[in-house]
Amino acid sequence: MDVKPRGRPRRYDPEVVLRQGLETFWRKGYAATSVDDLCFATGLNKPSLYAAWGDKQQWYRQALQVYVKQVGEGMALALSQTRLHAALEALLRQAVALYRDGRGCFMLTTAPAVAWDDDMVRHSMAAAMAAQDRALCARFEHAIAQGDASPAVSAQSLAVMVSALLHSLALRARAGEAEAELLQRGLSGLSAIMAAARPGDASGVQ
Repeated sequence: MDVKPRGRPRRYDPEVVLRQGLETFWRKGYAATSVDDLCFATGLNKPSLYAAWGDKQQWYRQALQVYVKQVGEGMALALSQTRLHAALEALLRQAVALYRDGRGCFMLTTAPAVAWDDDMVRHSMAAAMAAQDRALCARFEHAIAQGDASPAVSAQSLAVMVSALLHSLALRARAGEAEAELLQRGLSGLSAIMAAARPGDASGVQ
């Protein structure tokens, strides 16, 4: 005798639904996003939403994890470029494209307010920023070992400069700065970073 599965079958793609929720939080911010907003964005009713994702706070935590993973993978790909300048420019252009249309960085524009009273979000932010710092520092250390940056300059200091540039661009994007202006600002910052990485090098940054 066949046993039929209980309950109605799931008729949605969890990854798509989570991404729709992420986009809603990104556009409206955490505080301004209601459960009704999430239901409208995903097409789920409240019982289905709570059953699959829990409350708004739990959904946001999962969305943040998805975003951090996506950005980390993109950063790794950009930094895999052979030459330092090409790697940093790829990272910069990737970030500006992600920040377009006033979006900024999902984590930096939504998580700080949530982290104030959510230990899990605060720890996720800290871990994500630490991972970014490690990846950038490792890339500069590799450049130094390959003769693509000066050993007289601290890889950690250069990594901090790149992080600060990315954070500044994310906030300026959220404030409405146009994509072309963000890119120009970013490339100017990159030139300064490359000058710091290669003091006294007048041969260019390629």
